[in-house]
Amino acid sequence: MKRIAIILLMILALAAAAGAAEKIFPDTSNFQEFRGKVGRWVLMPSQYSIPTTAREYGTSVEDIYAVNGLAANAVIGNEYLFVPYTQAFIDLLKTRNIVRTGIETTDDEFIWPVEQVVNISSVLGVRGGFFHTGIDIPAGTASPVRASMGGRVIYSSYMGGYGHTVEIEHRNNFITRYAHNSVNMVKVGDFVRKGQIIGYVGSTGMSTGNHLHFEIRCINIPLDPLDFLPENETVKLIHTIKNWK
Repeated sequence: MKRIAIILLMILALAAAAGAAEKIFPDTSNFQEFRGKVGRWVLMPSQYSIPTTAREYGTSVEDIYAVNGLAANAVIGNEYLFVPYTQAFIDLLKTRNIVRTGIETTDDEFIWPVEQVVNISSVLGVRGGFFHTGIDIPAGTASPVRASMGGRVIYSSYMGGYGHTVEIEHRNNFITRYAHNSVNMVKVGDFVRKGQIIGYVGSTGMSTGNHLHFEIRCINIPLDPLDFLPENETVKLIHTIKNWK
């Protein structure tokens, strides 16, 4: 028990240390980034859907094929493809008050893994006789799941009761887990930037509704994400880590 307490104090000290300031542009429902291009991921039923989608977003079929690294004769079947925006389309969105905005953060700070957080439906702690190892954030299935910090993907598959799950390894022995996704958008070995889309919210595995189960671990010890995430005016911060027995 004493060893665990010492480890937790070390973890909290790391979290409190100031990192280098940076401005990032997290992916949102309207603006996502891939290979240096701004656009969004779109689910394509088949390759025959690409011309219609290109017209809808004011881009070209050739640009869609190029950014996704597809051959001209590629066969597509219910896959997500990245659709790059043209400047004209970005300007059109601006007339509708849809703009890409950045946030100030530090390179060792976590950010919220979903774009909009209305409430936390479950916090870290004992629930129904079992220890709940993270927080649950309700959100729609179209909501992007974003990397809370930059790092390397160490797991991206179906994890039993967690459903479709992504795990990312970060500096200082931190690992984040994103569970119950409808689909994972990254693979093991990928390096992701903070705020990058890694999947979409879902209800896979042992889940009773659409939400993201989010964990922060250090040396495989589950920590309270609310102790590490930025303050959010719409969410009451409950520091359950202080109530551990």
